[in-house]
Amino acid sequence: MNKQCLAPAMASALALLCSGSVLADSAINIYGNIDASVVTASGIGPSSERRWSLGEGNWAPSVWGFRVTEDLGNGLQAHAHLEGGFSSATGAIANGGTGGIFSRMANVGIGGPFGSISAGLNLSPFIAAYTSTLGLAGNNFYVPALLMHRDGKVTSGTIPAYTGGTDADPAFGTTGGFFIPNSLTYSLPGDSLGGLNASIMYSFGGVPGANGENRFMAGNIGYHFGTVKLVAAASDRDAQYRQYLIGTSFPLGPVNLAANYVHFDPYVGDSSNTIIVGAEMEVMPSTRLGINYAHNNSIGSPEIINLSAMYALSKNTKLYAAYNHATDGIPSSYSGNNDAAGNSSLTQSGTSDAFMVGIQKGF
Repeated sequence: MNKQCLAPAMASALALLCSGSVLADSAINIYGNIDASVVTASGIGPSSERRWSLGEGNWAPSVWGFRVTEDLGNGLQAHAHLEGGFSSATGAIANGGTGGIFSRMANVGIGGPFGSISAGLNLSPFIAAYTSTLGLAGNNFYVPALLMHRDGKVTSGTIPAYTGGTDADPAFGTTGGFFIPNSLTYSLPGDSLGGLNASIMYSFGGVPGANGENRFMAGNIGYHFGTVKLVAAASDRDAQYRQYLIGTSFPLGPVNLAANYVHFDPYVGDSSNTIIVGAEMEVMPSTRLGINYAHNNSIGSPEIINLSAMYALSKNTKLYAAYNHATDGIPSSYSGNNDAAGNSSLTQSGTSDAFMVGIQKGF
């Protein structure tokens, strides 16, 4: 083929793919987010030292992805969703449930008046319910590290973990994981049942001769009436844990309040209860403030206190600042949790305080 003819053709194809105006009217949506911050935190390592670092994902995870839809007629629509997480600090794969390039979402399905079915790597319905009932904070209010906390450490060392399959290692994940591979998810049609919505998930364990081994199940149900939201959820991971959640969010004058309760019941060790309450309000145009508190009733009574502020420079660009006070060895920021996972010398012990300022840019 004539290379002089091929080059313009490829350039035109790339321009068509990357043009936001064209994509807005097409069946392909390309999106993403980049988040970076400067963090200073105390209580680092056995000597409880202070550390300065470049944090990432402290307001929203750094991701990129594709959503694809196709109208099949008769009210049916095919869809696919690919999403990968990365570190804004290094460019490495991060912010996901797997080590693959699409570490957060990789699913395909079909939807219509009956609802929607997706197969592949999907977001846990339990996590979707949990995140819908939080106050303004972003990722810096890192409650996942608290939910599985016992006596200064996470319980992953006492919970059996399978190799491969469904999110094998629950350490540092919200009671086992955000993104569930090998799963089927069904959701009711959105906003067509008078404010009722629900999702259910089943993940195959993939163990030959043992259909139930290593399997995962989760579901949620919610109801909106006006500006008030109620939600309940549950999940069960074979031979590891069960968990239950109820939550709500509602306005009270100029303040929006949110709260949820999580009961975590591991197969090994004692169960625990975590209560999370929060609030947010707009204090001036483009500026919102949030306050959140989380308490776990296990040994050591770990807790997190969070104060956050966000200023929107535009629809897709935000500046933020936050303060976290955490006890009993709980990581005091999302990036601090990830640092400790990669380097044990950066683990926080006792009481820790973190301050951070950052920028989040979506596209």
